Amino acid sequence: MNANKQIASIECTITIVMSLLLIAGLLSACSGINIQAARNLSATGKNVALQVRQNIFVSDDEYTRARDGEALVHGFSGTTNSDLYAKILKDYDVIHQELAKRTIVFESLADVYDAFGELAGLDAGAQTEQALTNLGGAIEEYAKQIMQPSPIYKDTTAIISKVGGIVAAEIQKAKIKEASIQIRGRVEDFQKLLGNKLVREQMTGFRQSLTTVKKAAFTLMWNQGVYDPKPLLDDFGTDAGLVAKKEAAAGIKPNTPLGNALLEVLKKRLAIKADLIEKSYDASLKALGSLISEHRKLEQGEPLDLNRVQAISAELRSIAGMLTKVKADLSKNQ
Repeated sequence: MNANKQIASIECTITIVMSLLLIAGLLSACSGINIQAARNLSATGKNVALQVRQNIFVSDDEYTRARDGEALVHGFSGTTNSDLYAKILKDYDVIHQELAKRTIVFESLADVYDAFGELAGLDAGAQTEQALTNLGGAIEEYAKQIMQPSPIYKDTTAIISKVGGIVAAEIQKAKIKEASIQIRGRVEDFQKLLGNKLVREQMTGFRQSLTTVKKAAFTLMWNQGVYDPKPLLDDFGTDAGLVAKKEAAAGIKPNTPLGNALLEVLKKRLAIKADLIEKSYDASLKALGSLISEHRKLEQGEPLDLNRVQAISAELRSIAGMLTKVKADLSKNQ
């Protein structure tokens, strides 16, 4: 009997020790999670998502203007009923739809980071789960738009809100870690889709098309004497505080040395816009890659370095600003 009691006592002790080790393991798995770092990542991620979304709107505006340029050129040449023009319009529609779906993904990503920030401050598990569901749906729709296999996501219902534990602070850290894993997985999926060879070729092809068709439209209207060259001449005199005489600007004719020189300046400005749109696309991919890297660090309890992510966000803002400036400069000459 005593032997049985001893065996039972030993088994009880082993059970207690194993339970304590399990609890210690669970606690140590999440104790390295830095809640303030999670808040910082949330704010940075949201800023990046919103800035990329803004750049997409700017790019979409340029797509629309290029399509208008196609309409002008084909309307002037009387080829609006041609098969070529029909195909061009179809291609523009595909590009527009891709941008629209891409915008929705980044809007959903901004919402996810909003919810992630709340999770780092209080129990917002259900809100985060819904935001993750919405983001997953947006990514699936984007995959369909570019005709790629859609990622499959498990039901996120209660995947975060039911995370449990022994110590309240560790429960919160466990929820943050699980949310970070879920966000990172979706961002990785979307980065692969956005960086797809077909999407990149579409962007590169449009950059070339944008330059070609807008040059053709500008040249057509310039040679028809539609534009007033005075604002462009004034730009050259700005540093010296000079402005062009009205009669001097009026005397500039198309297909003359000075007229051709000014037209070349306008063409170069158009080429800059096309390059900026492609740079915006590349910066968006870099931003996603940096966010993925920072999520991994957070999950592993390592210090975050958000400077690179913030630098890419600043680059995106700069690109949007330059696009707006070039647009304004071109508008002055119309």
